[in-house]
Amino acid sequence: MNYAYKYGVAGALFGCLFVSAAWFFGLYFVNLMPTLSNIIQMHIDNPVIGIVDTAPIVLGVSFYYLGSAYQSLYVKNREARDNSARFDALMSTAFDAIILMDHHGMVLDFNRAAETTFGYERQDVIGKKLFGLLIPSRYRGANDHGLKVFPETGEGAIIGQRVEIDALHQDGHEFAVEVAIEKHSISADGSDNIAFVGFIRDITARKETAAQIIQASKLATLGEMATSVAHELNQPLSVIRMAAGTARQKISKGVVDPEYLNDKLKRVEEQTVRAAVIIDHMRMFGRKANERPEPIDPRAVITRALDLIGEPLRLAQIEVVTEFSEDCSSVLGHPIQLEQVILNLLANARDAMAERDGESKITLRVFTDDNGVYITAEDTGGGIPADTLQRVFEPFYTTKEMGKGTGLGLSVSYGIIRDMNGTITAENTDEGARLTITLPLVN
Repeated sequence: MNYAYKYGVAGALFGCLFVSAAWFFGLYFVNLMPTLSNIIQMHIDNPVIGIVDTAPIVLGVSFYYLGSAYQSLYVKNREARDNSARFDALMSTAFDAIILMDHHGMVLDFNRAAETTFGYERQDVIGKKLFGLLIPSRYRGANDHGLKVFPETGEGAIIGQRVEIDALHQDGHEFAVEVAIEKHSISADGSDNIAFVGFIRDITARKETAAQIIQASKLATLGEMATSVAHELNQPLSVIRMAAGTARQKISKGVVDPEYLNDKLKRVEEQTVRAAVIIDHMRMFGRKANERPEPIDPRAVITRALDLIGEPLRLAQIEVVTEFSEDCSSVLGHPIQLEQVILNLLANARDAMAERDGESKITLRVFTDDNGVYITAEDTGGGIPADTLQRVFEPFYTTKEMGKGTGLGLSVSYGIIRDMNGTITAENTDEGARLTITLPLVN
């Protein structure tokens, strides 16, 4: 509705009524009839009455601008009501938790999904400090600092980006969430105030599914390495058998030398320790990685991976060359998971060279620069077909024959490296393929 036009017409009509009343009372007080001739004569006798005649124009224009102002206020108010309705609908129907807070971290709004996610009622958190309720203590300092710094610098620990952290439920247990926090300006009391909107998604189920896939891939890797493990265990067992056999022969002949027996028993003890180390390594590799990420040396991880798969590579007549920089920064992650990635890369390189003539060689490099830590695995297996190079990290995609691959190895490796905030890429070289892992430095 056009209130400006409506108010303008009303003002003009009111002005006409005002002029008519002025004419009527002007003639009435001088005892004249309201005829046209008398009205004309009244204007001749009293020119001031002409000012009164402008009332329809003056009131019409005044009321027009009054209606225009009302129109503007009406539109703004309607937009505010619509925005409020849309905001309420968004807050009440969103599947993700949405939390509105001021620049001090005080909760201004808390939607229904947030109540379900964190276990608090809305009225219990309004006006309280967000990070004191929902964030584990180890994150609070960084987040408080982020809220203080962001209004001035536009930067913060978790503000302006999407990150995965642990959140705190009302009952005290922690769970994994994906958080995105953005800055917005809110007009209130005639001034613009800074506020933050947090979008929080419970990713517990997603993390559990990813962990199950990683575990399944890890167990498949263990199955593929069964021959290698059997060989590694067979060596100390053979030494033990030989030492026990020769000692038994000495005893049966009655020529027992205590020093000789002590030497044999020492060898038996050393070989049992070696076998125990292999078994412990397999048990650690097979278990789920429930521990928190920790600083790890990628060179040590590669060395442990080669301890497991090195013998099959040797039997396949594959030369393994390692080039490690002397000074290498640590990376943050799970040692067993990174070892799983290295084993996948080595197994793929081995399979690529299995049916090729010529030199079979895998080169593993670890080096560091200002941008991160790099791990490269380069083989002489002929490379990856150009039409499949962009798909090698897709789940269940494999170029191997049926029954020789699940297509999960590189996909799982991609997910592990991504969770470590790193990247993994594949490219072809003159003689084969090179996979490069880039991981951030540990501050």
